[in-house]
Amino acid sequence: MRQLTDSSVHSSLVFEVNGKVVTDSLVIAKIFKKNHLDVLKEVRKQIVYVGEEFGGENFHESTYVNSKNRRISKYDLTEEAFTLLVMGYTSREAVGMKIKFMKEFKRMKQYIQNQQNVPKDPMGVLKLTFAALEGHTQEIQEIKSEVKGLRENMPLYAIECEEITRAIKRLGVILLGGKNSNSYQDIGLRRKLYRDIYSQLHREFGVNSYKAIKRHHLDRAIQIINEEYSIPTVLNEEITVKNSQINMADIQ
Repeated sequence: MRQLTDSSVHSSLVFEVNGKVVTDSLVIAKIFKKNHLDVLKEVRKQIVYVGEEFGGENFHESTYVNSKNRRISKYDLTEEAFTLLVMGYTSREAVGMKIKFMKEFKRMKQYIQNQQNVPKDPMGVLKLTFAALEGHTQEIQEIKSEVKGLRENMPLYAIECEEITRAIKRLGVILLGGKNSNSYQDIGLRRKLYRDIYSQLHREFGVNSYKAIKRHHLDRAIQIINEEYSIPTVLNEEITVKNSQINMADIQ
């Protein structure tokens, strides 16, 4: 008969014995606040009721050594035996504890099943290790792809915003006729041109600010500024007229 110390039998609600998940009469007595002798009487009565075959499969008598070093009888019960025994425990607290037991039975059975699926031979362990590594590699690759997608769909970084600003300023200087031109010196006209360039970017990318342009559109935004921006005719004529005006201060 299997012997357990007082401390070990109370280590959990359920445990494994010879591949079976069981609880025992000591645990049941403690959790449901019953006298252990009364629980033993009820167990033996249930064994008579269920018959020899079911009783032999689901109730197993064993012993444990108590704190006084005395060997005492107890019973191990499978989940089926436990269910029969506690069927009459109907208080609110008892029902709550029965639910905890059922969850523990399920958890322990799943644990044992998982352990049985783990290979014991070196080659099997090696294959399982490689399979796990392959799975992790795939997960890492997926995470990298997701991170890359998130980065590319984020708004421009500050340094990238500055890159767009510099490109617009360079274009503005050229279209205004240089920094010494009348148009460039005219702050209102200069701002009008810059606003128009920014407005084209807003239309192209459906944003209210160039700072909201997505990072993966940065190269396209620079291309629009450097190669595709077309100054409106009316604004171009205004710049031409402004630049053709004679600066009276220079004449004097």
